[in-house]
Amino acid sequence: MATVADLAPYVENRLEEPIGAPVFWGQSTEIYSAVVEAVCDLLLLIGRPTQTVNQLVTLLPNKVYQLMPAGMLCITDIVSQNGAVYKMTQYDMDYSQSSWGSDWENDLSDQDFDQWWPVGFGMFGIHPAVSQPLTVGITGIALPTTEAWPFSGNSAIPFEDSMFAALEMYAAGYCRLKEQGNEFYEGVKLYQAYLEVAKRYTQIQDRRDDMIFSQGLGLQQNINPNKKRG
Repeated sequence: MATVADLAPYVENRLEEPIGAPVFWGQSTEIYSAVVEAVCDLLLLIGRPTQTVNQLVTLLPNKVYQLMPAGMLCITDIVSQNGAVYKMTQYDMDYSQSSWGSDWENDLSDQDFDQWWPVGFGMFGIHPAVSQPLTVGITGIALPTTEAWPFSGNSAIPFEDSMFAALEMYAAGYCRLKEQGNEFYEGVKLYQAYLEVAKRYTQIQDRRDDMIFSQGLGLQQNINPNKKRG
């Protein structure tokens, strides 16, 4: 399996930098970081990663907002003692209030909780909060690397070879953000080209399973579902 370091020379070539010894961009601090960023972005856009993991997590008592499990980029599903927990949004909790009031953050349960929702990429919420520690099963997308920055480049790329060019385009466009003028706009073009590839790849994958990116099963973090990705 290819690694971040394997894609770095191609990114450097797109940036017209000396291969293996870039001058304007630091290899470990910027180019490797750009490739890791590209992998994270594509994982979320495609919604069909190869790095799905399951973890047992103990929820903290008396807290609505819980921390994201270590090593996870995004949660896809939570299973508690009564089965799969219904996924909602923060908007639903604040405005729907179908079975709770405006003070829902103070609600407690001595057994289980009924719904959960993502809060950015670092936390998630549950309702009602549990009054004692509760262990649940969480399924989600693993981070493409658990290394501390700056990266070593040894992290594996969880996509097939056909997607490497798209990752290189994103990384090169990402690096060009620190430039100005024509170089910056060239980076914007690379990013748009990356989005076109991601869009096409998503359409192909949709023929295999059009439900995996739904609100119930997929990774939508926003309030209103997107009608068209890319």
